[in-house]
Amino acid sequence: MESELVRQLINILSQENDIYDTLYKISNNKKELIIGGKVIELENIVKIEQSLVIKISKLEDQRENIVGELCRLLGQKPEDITISLLTARLGEVEAAQLKVCQEKMLKSINALKDNNELNSKLIKTSLEYIDFSINMMTSIDAVTNNYGSTGHSGDTKKRNLFDVKL
Repeated sequence: MESELVRQLINILSQENDIYDTLYKISNNKKELIIGGKVIELENIVKIEQSLVIKISKLEDQRENIVGELCRLLGQKPEDITISLLTARLGEVEAAQLKVCQEKMLKSINALKDNNELNSKLIKTSLEYIDFSINMMTSIDAVTNNYGSTGHSGDTKKRNLFDVKL
């Protein structure tokens, strides 16, 4: 029974890792779309990512159920269990397989995290550039060559190119 649960756990972790790898590849594509300013394609990728996150969520529910069952069999509390603790209580083969899953998943998640941080910075930079451009276009100084009643030239006035203040 315990052996079957561990196999199921390894299978679920492998499926989750495959999805994380797919998300990593998508995040690389997303980086190119952000740089190229291709908003429609970016929206399509975000929809794909959302569906993958839903799949991960379902796998996580299954994983939690399996871990709960393993904890019951091992006499452990679910909140106290870790892969390291599980590997110490399993046979060599199962422990090695579980450790490999753990290492693959950590590598995939860290790579995805790094890509997402870069994409976030790219988006932030793009938004700052857009904001700067809008500010430049909406606040052009109008220079007047008229003298005021004191004999000094008139003050510069802010002139907006658009009828609306953003």
